[in-house]
Amino acid sequence: MQVRRPAVWLVVVALIALRCSAPLPVNIGSITDHATLVSDWAGDFMELGPIGVGAVLADRVRREARLDLDDLLAATPSGIGPRLWGKAVGAGGATITPFALCWAALLGYLSTKHGAGVIPVGVEVFAAVILPGLVFVTAFSLTVPFLTGAALFRLGLFGYWIWGNMVGPDYGIPTPAGTPFEAIGEYPTGAWFHGFMFDARERGWNATTADAVISIAFLLLTALAALATTQFVLTRRSPS
Repeated sequence: MQVRRPAVWLVVVALIALRCSAPLPVNIGSITDHATLVSDWAGDFMELGPIGVGAVLADRVRREARLDLDDLLAATPSGIGPRLWGKAVGAGGATITPFALCWAALLGYLSTKHGAGVIPVGVEVFAAVILPGLVFVTAFSLTVPFLTGAALFRLGLFGYWIWGNMVGPDYGIPTPAGTPFEAIGEYPTGAWFHGFMFDARERGWNATTADAVISIAFLLLTALAALATTQFVLTRRSPS
């Protein structure tokens, strides 16, 4: 049902379109190297797109309660764990669908300009640069709202995403932006696809394969930890 919600499509697509209407770097259209071209477009997708994914997922928990589905789900043979992880895969995958289709449309367009070689590169970039960040956002969007509610989580997600991924070290504010612990995928971009690394460059760091692996592993392991911790807490609270 999540994929049928108009808000899922409107919010995610609108934020991607807003950022890609003025891409960085500004001369991205003159880039001819397929890896650099596609990875820099991925950076534009990741600047605002994940905020949309998190925003529309945040009300999933409270929405089920409003629809009186909690008791119905509790009466099924499946436990809290399968329901939580199933929700992460199902609702998360449905919410990522507009993101993936926008990416596919971009690859189709780029292939008409630069040849079909951009398509396999685009699949690799999606897996290494885009997907880990979306998994990270999905996991926290389905867990933190149990504690904060949807509205406060959305505000916190917006603040975190801007601070942790787009406010570089030159601002003088402590931030993970430009380190392997940011969620925007800058290190896989620089290490594997010759893309621009704006914040890491401000720190004087050059991405290596080890940095890229650390960045991806951090996002995926943190997402798993958020889901596992929520499952543990909900199981302890369950009267059964």
